[in-house]
Amino acid sequence: MLVQDIYNLNIFIDDLNLFEAPGVVFSNADIYESIANPVPVMTMEMIIPNGWMDGRTLSDGTKIKIQIQCETLDLDAEYTFRLYNIKELEVMQNNVRINLEGILDFYDGYSSGNAYNLCGTSSEVFQKIAGTFGLNADIDSTNDKQLWVAGQKNIYQFFTYLAAYGWVDETSGMFWCLDKNKTLLYKNLTTLFRNRQDKVYSFVQTPVPDKKNKEFGYSGVKGSIQAGTNNLRNDGYGGSDSYFDLKSYSWKQAKANKVVAESNIINVSKDLSKGLSQEWFSFDVGNHHANYFKAYKQNRRVLSTYSTYATLTTEFLQKYRLGEIVTLEYTDSKNVDNKLNSLSGTYMIDAIHSQISLNNISGIVEMVMQGLNGKATTQENY
Repeated sequence: MLVQDIYNLNIFIDDLNLFEAPGVVFSNADIYESIANPVPVMTMEMIIPNGWMDGRTLSDGTKIKIQIQCETLDLDAEYTFRLYNIKELEVMQNNVRINLEGILDFYDGYSSGNAYNLCGTSSEVFQKIAGTFGLNADIDSTNDKQLWVAGQKNIYQFFTYLAAYGWVDETSGMFWCLDKNKTLLYKNLTTLFRNRQDKVYSFVQTPVPDKKNKEFGYSGVKGSIQAGTNNLRNDGYGGSDSYFDLKSYSWKQAKANKVVAESNIINVSKDLSKGLSQEWFSFDVGNHHANYFKAYKQNRRVLSTYSTYATLTTEFLQKYRLGEIVTLEYTDSKNVDNKLNSLSGTYMIDAIHSQISLNNISGIVEMVMQGLNGKATTQENY
C-alpha cells in the first residue's frame, strides 16, 4: 500500500496481508516505545467482515507484522508484535470494528530469569540474555561484579532489578529498555550524554529535513517541566539510607550526592533536596558488590534530575530511535525566530509514537533534558 506517495506499507496478520484481504479495511495503528515502559506495545484498528471474524481465529499470540519502506527517508523497517488483547469489538451491520493490542514479539521476556544467573557484572547478564535470544544489543559495561540471581523474577523483571542496582561510577545512572526494532538497551545516562558524538542529529522546525546536516524535522513542540514530580517520587532527591554490614559488623550509610551537569541550571532546589525519609536496607552479608545499596539511591537520583520534557510532532516517520541523543531548537511554530533558549539544548529521546494510517505515517517524539539552559538564576540550585 502506497502512503503519501513515499511509503510502501504492508501489514500481515500471520501470513495474511491485510491489504489483500477481501472486505478488510485498515484504519490506523500506533506503535509506542518508551524508556519508562520498557517493552514496546502496539494498537491497531480495522474493520473486518463478520464472516472473516468467524472463519479466522485471532488467538492469543497471533503474530502481527508491520513493514515500512521509504527510499526518500532511507527507511526499511519491520516491526513484529504478538496479539495481546482484543481491546474492543463493535458490530456494524455486516462488519465488525475491531481494536487490537499487541506487545513486542519477545514472549520469552516473561519466562524465568534464573537460567541467566551468573557471577559477573550486570552488563554481562544483559549480554548473556541478548545473545541467547538473538536480540540486537547496545549495552554499557558496568563495574558491579557479584552473584546476580533472578529468584522469582521473569527476564523483564530481572532487567529492572539489574538496572536498579547497576553501577559504573559515582555519577552513573542506569536504565534499560527494548525498542521497536528488538534492540536491548542497557545504558548509563551520564556517559550517554557526556560521550556523545561531536555532531548529533538536531530537531529543527522544517518540513524537509536535511540528512546531510543531520537534521530531523518537526512541525510543533510543547514542553513540560516535571521536577516536582521527580522530587517527590524520589523522596526529596537527597538524604541517606542505612544498612548493616556483617563483614565489618557495623552500620553504614548509602548516600548519593553527585550529578554531572549537562545544562546550565540543574532544576533541583537545595532546600528541597535533603531527603524526605530514610530507608533501612537488608543486611549486607557480603553477597553484593561494594556499591550495591548506593547504586539504588544514585540511579534514582541521577535519572530524576532529567525532568524537562519536549514533545514534538513530526510530519514524517524518520530514523530517530529510542535513547538517541539529539539537540533541539525550541521555537514557536508561528515564529521560527522566537527561540526559547532555556528549553533548547541537548536531549535524549525517551518515548516515540509511530502513527500509521492510509493517509500518512508520522510520529510523536518525547525528549528529556536535564534542567534548563537559561542564564544565571537567583535561586540556589543543588
